[in-house]
Amino acid sequence: MCLRPCVRSSRALPLRKPTPLAPKLHPATGLPLSRTRGQHLLHNQGVIYKIVEAADIQASDAVYEVGCGTGELTMRLLPLARKVYTVDTELRMVEETKSRAQSGGFQNLEALVGDALRVPMPRRFDVCVSNLPYKISAPIIFRLLRRISEGHPWRAAVLMLQREFADRLLSDPGEKGFSRLALNVRLFAKAFRRCAANQNFVKEIHSTVIRLEPRVPAPEVDFNEWDALIRVIFSRRRKTLRAQFKKLSTLAMLEQNYKMWCSLSGTKPSAIPFPELVSSVLKEESMLRERAFAMDLDDLHLLLKAFNRRGIHFASVHQGAAEAEDLDFATSGSGGVGSFPQLTSDFLYP
Repeated sequence: MCLRPCVRSSRALPLRKPTPLAPKLHPATGLPLSRTRGQHLLHNQGVIYKIVEAADIQASDAVYEVGCGTGELTMRLLPLARKVYTVDTELRMVEETKSRAQSGGFQNLEALVGDALRVPMPRRFDVCVSNLPYKISAPIIFRLLRRISEGHPWRAAVLMLQREFADRLLSDPGEKGFSRLALNVRLFAKAFRRCAANQNFVKEIHSTVIRLEPRVPAPEVDFNEWDALIRVIFSRRRKTLRAQFKKLSTLAMLEQNYKMWCSLSGTKPSAIPFPELVSSVLKEESMLRERAFAMDLDDLHLLLKAFNRRGIHFASVHQGAAEAEDLDFATSGSGGVGSFPQLTSDFLYP
């Protein structure tokens, strides 16, 4: 007897369209919040009080706030500071904050609609205070650190971060969470854990408020060069430096920078092969067997200086005007999205 194979009917039921998720609503204002942007607006007055207290704002201070939201934190900053500069990606948030400031009779607010990672920071500010959107915490902190290295330091930054992120940022060398960001923070600033902050919104969000203070005097190191070195050795942070600097892509990048440096400085390139030149620097500093996650700041600073003395650079030596990133906001235009409306002269020269 011939058995016919069982064939599944081609009349398959159509796939059901996914049910769209309802937007989250802010419990105080009812405004819909973006899930993709990780928006968690701050409305706990107790937490806001702790952030403002940690900032220790003086009457002559200019304050920079990233992510004004509905203005809960901004309204606490306005009566304390000489000027408050705030930026948010959403027009509705900026308009709500400006409306609240005008209703309160405050004239010291400059509010900008734009991406805080793209628009320039204010040319001068004393304190940065922010309930940072969790997805941009690391890039914003890197921008603050770069500002220190450029010679325009701020006095303090008080930031509310996701608890796990704050734990990694405050970790010590050799610990599991020690990373490139934690190392950069240690070089340019002192970090303090101020308090925990939990918010019950859809689900309980565990946050930590930290305070950063720039080191005085600032370390004599170029941020771009330093960060490029740290980026290389932390790409495989548990590998030895000998293994790290055998990677072909790393050697190709360094050799290109080396040739450019020799050309610009009029220096004759070394006669020995470039991989051997790199290895000789590690050998002279006795760092062939060191591993990035266990190295301290002094060792890494010495290593960077040793490479630079031999003409080996980690950042491009021909950047020129490409680093003109933190110019004043006035370059963006006047009054539209991406520029501060009615930009005052003290914003440029406080």
